[in-house]
Amino acid sequence: MRVKKYLPSLITLTNLFLGFLSILYVQRGELNLSCQLILIAALLDSFDGKLARKIGVSSSFGKEIDSLADVVSFCLAPSFLVFNILYSIDLTYPTSEILFIYIAIIASFPVLMGAIRLARFNVEHNEENIQEYYIGLPTPMAAIAMCSIILIQLQLSNLNLVYINSHFFNFNILLPSIILLSFLMIGKLQFSKFPLLSFSKGRKNSIRLILMFVSLIILGVSSIFGFLYITLFLFSTYYIFSNILFHFINNSIRLNKLKARLINKKRTL
Repeated sequence: MRVKKYLPSLITLTNLFLGFLSILYVQRGELNLSCQLILIAALLDSFDGKLARKIGVSSSFGKEIDSLADVVSFCLAPSFLVFNILYSIDLTYPTSEILFIYIAIIASFPVLMGAIRLARFNVEHNEENIQEYYIGLPTPMAAIAMCSIILIQLQLSNLNLVYINSHFFNFNILLPSIILLSFLMIGKLQFSKFPLLSFSKGRKNSIRLILMFVSLIILGVSSIFGFLYITLFLFSTYYIFSNILFHFINNSIRLNKLKARLINKKRTL
């Protein structure tokens, strides 16, 4: 019973350790492995809270330790990863403090915006009123998107087009993507939650749960054949842009309904 009680927290601490380990591997120059550790941490993070609610051991402590783990694994580790990638391509100017500070500011966006997002979530989160969506892009999904882009960059770096890979890709694709993902974390856009681990929570949840398991199988198969980075990029891109699109569509529908009510009220007056 004691093991059952602390199992979700043990998973969270494993997530935290993987984030720390990811930073260490960045220092060793093993960027591919660093990204993979962040992805494994994201997988664990998707289950610890659900497991805690499933076995009835969710608590304020679990929520706080989960947020602290997320700051390290999905905010600090990606920031450290991004800095090393952006700064390493300009080693021809090692004495440029301006370049160092500029890249440090850009690379700090994931950890700064992620910390704000998690702090806001802890303050606004209400266990008694669980919504079907998050306000702002969840930090694990932001980290997955960043890692997918970085993994693509690492694959391209194996080609002979070194100049295009390092300068064009990093400063025209990676850098704007990092800024966009960082600000999406603190934005007011609605992003759907992943389904509960139960087939007794309604038809909608069951369908989403089946789709999640299918997605995990596809990710596993693509990993075996060496195309994980492409699948991750497509998965994260679809999740982010589909939620942005549905957010504006839903807001437009609500706005039209509100206008219709106001017009009807004016007619009745």
